[in-house]
Amino acid sequence: MFKRKKADTMMDRSDDEVELGSVTTGNASRMLKPQCRQWKSVRSWRLVLGLWVAWVALIHYYEHTVVVRAMKKCQWNKWEQWENPVGAHHVALFADPQIMDNHSYPGRPAIVNYFTRVILDHYLARNWKYVQGYLEPQTSVFLGDLFDGGRYWDDKYWFNEYQRFNRIFPRKPGTTTITNVAGNHDIGFGDTVVKNSLLRFSAFFGETSDYFHIGNHTFVVLDTISLSDSADPHISEKPRDFLEKFGEVDPSYPRIMLSHVPLWRDVTKQTCGSRRESSNLFPVMKGDQYQTVITEEISNDVLDTIKPILLFSGDDHDYCHIKHEYTPKDGSGTKLANEYTVKSCAMNMGISKPAIQLLSLYNPQSEMGIGLTGQTYSTEMCYMPDPYKPLTMYIIAAIFCLIILIKTSFFPKRYIRSKYQNFAGKIKKVDETLPMPVSISDAQLEDKKLKASLQSSEEQSKFAVFFQKVVSLAALVLATFFYYYCVI
Repeated sequence: MFKRKKADTMMDRSDDEVELGSVTTGNASRMLKPQCRQWKSVRSWRLVLGLWVAWVALIHYYEHTVVVRAMKKCQWNKWEQWENPVGAHHVALFADPQIMDNHSYPGRPAIVNYFTRVILDHYLARNWKYVQGYLEPQTSVFLGDLFDGGRYWDDKYWFNEYQRFNRIFPRKPGTTTITNVAGNHDIGFGDTVVKNSLLRFSAFFGETSDYFHIGNHTFVVLDTISLSDSADPHISEKPRDFLEKFGEVDPSYPRIMLSHVPLWRDVTKQTCGSRRESSNLFPVMKGDQYQTVITEEISNDVLDTIKPILLFSGDDHDYCHIKHEYTPKDGSGTKLANEYTVKSCAMNMGISKPAIQLLSLYNPQSEMGIGLTGQTYSTEMCYMPDPYKPLTMYIIAAIFCLIILIKTSFFPKRYIRSKYQNFAGKIKKVDETLPMPVSISDAQLEDKKLKASLQSSEEQSKFAVFFQKVVSLAALVLATFFYYYCVI
């Protein structure tokens, strides 16, 4: 009787322990789940916000800090040397922006072309804004090829692109912007000049052959492209008449000529200098709707008539500085003119370092109207920010963030599991002292079921957590890009 009572007591104890173990483990799981979920949720948002802050810093660095640094390197007082720099007139020259259109890269998917155009437009617009804001030129000059396929477009498409050009390069009040230098991508070249495109360009941007008095200098815009047309006299007539009448212009001011296509040169003797990216000689060739230099005959006529001290051209996309030595027919003696072929300001023109050319004019007039007898200009190339490094860094940052999000979503620190295992280990140590093997097996079975349930729930939620993190971070980063690309 005593033995049976003892056995009953042991059975009751065992049942109590099993119930205790079951209740304890169940309560533990219920208590740990909300705490861990809350902890994981807070950690996920902290991670996303931390990555976004890093993105903001990265974007701000490349879209503002680097650009400002480039502008500071080009400050006028770092390279111009005038007695009274306050009286200098500052000019910024932009060559070949050649804004991309729907046909610039045929064969590419439309979505690729769209994002390419967004990036190219942003690079041009951002640099233009910072040049106007930090360097503050009084005059800005475009040296042709404003569009990529302007010579082929119909009027409706051309006008939409004209409005887009003005959005990219808005004119700053109180300054002068010269846009009437026509490029071969705008109107064609020589015998293949598209007459309607020429008339349209002139109507919206101004006469393609004209002159202006700026900073006590005479800027001469000459349409050497139309002048090269030998097939249609109606096209070459205007620039030729302009040249003939230009002799009547007051020669008091030094003359600076603007042309899209460079003048002829002997490339074996007139080399471009060390600041040119390409190691090859300046190309002298022609093809469909282009010619890399004006013919020698026209070049000599231009120099003889205009008598410039300085020339600026574009078209080649790379830098080149040469000197033209010529002797005018009027017997005024041998003269020397420096020609600078300006690098393209766009990032997709086959050069790694886009740039603009800065020009400082200093020709103060005396009371008698007499200017300086020495050199009245100083010019310097100004590099734009590296267009490719930011894109590379953005791609690297995106890959890094993706790795971080994958790691934290699919391979997290097993917070719930580690907490449960610590608690279950303590239960197991207590249960090992009990004499009922059956009860121990039930407890182990309950442990396995709980572990399986937790693991299954975790596996189901990890994809949702990962997707949530990616979408949240992507939305924040895109909003930041939108702010830098479209707002400021």
